[in-house]
Amino acid sequence: MIRLSVIAAFLPYNTLVVAAGVAAVGCAAGVIGTFGVLRKRALVGDAAAHATLVGVASALLLTGQRDLAVLLVGGLTSAMVAIVLLVLIRKFTRTRDDAAIAIVLSVSFGLGITLISGMVSRGIPGSGGLERFLLGHTASLTAHDAILLGAVSATSVLCIVVGLKEATMVAFDRDFAAAAGWPAATIDFVLIALVAVMVVVGLPAAGAVLVTALVVIPPAVARQWTERIVPMLVIAGTVGLVSSLLGVAISSVAVQIPTGPVVVLVATSFLIFSVFLAPCRGIVWRARATSLLPSACCEEKDAETTARVVTEQKL
Repeated sequence: MIRLSVIAAFLPYNTLVVAAGVAAVGCAAGVIGTFGVLRKRALVGDAAAHATLVGVASALLLTGQRDLAVLLVGGLTSAMVAIVLLVLIRKFTRTRDDAAIAIVLSVSFGLGITLISGMVSRGIPGSGGLERFLLGHTASLTAHDAILLGAVSATSVLCIVVGLKEATMVAFDRDFAAAAGWPAATIDFVLIALVAVMVVVGLPAAGAVLVTALVVIPPAVARQWTERIVPMLVIAGTVGLVSSLLGVAISSVAVQIPTGPVVVLVATSFLIFSVFLAPCRGIVWRARATSLLPSACCEEKDAETTARVVTEQKL
């Protein structure tokens, strides 16, 4: 505690606020994103992220308030609408999943950019700076905003902790969960909704363009290290937390470098490290195992030959 207080004394107040808010989002995004990755819904989160710009612009246009909570509620609404559109397109047309995601992503993103640009050009009060939601705007986070992000992140993680058994069952085998009597469709929808929530909450940290990385890269790192769900959740949350803290620290030292892209790059470095050096799944580990396999086979054959010779000599 004394060391933490000493460190905090030398850090600017704004940096501490940003670090607290972004770290909470990064940790929760890693945990929630694990189920999105296991359910193969990563691109659904990307479509929801790009659709948030429509909700952010519409919330400001309808309410006239620039409060972060109001903007995030608008972003969450448009993200859920995008997910519903994905379901409808897939159900009532012959469009494949990847094409439906591409359609919703591109159309919603184009509409969001059009709304924001139009509001700025017409001088609508509060519209200036909305384009920062593209890459995040952590520099403008206040203590109230950080508390809001932390509260939403903690609530989302708590939902996963309470329903871990049900969420795990649906994530790995939805049909079996439905056959066992669980409301698989409802649980699946809740998981998708939590991914959408984390995408929206991550807007101030990484922006609409990069926020999907917060819910995809940490689980991908964790998947390299373990096959069990609880360790995977812990590793993903830790990677998201550490990446966020390092990203904030680096961006605070390097002038005029946005925090969101730095956080994503730090998380990517963890992924590269895991791809090469993770036990059993890493490239180096597998290459070493492959190189040792022929020698092991030769030793086995030599042992068999020696045993056969000894047996023949005894006979």
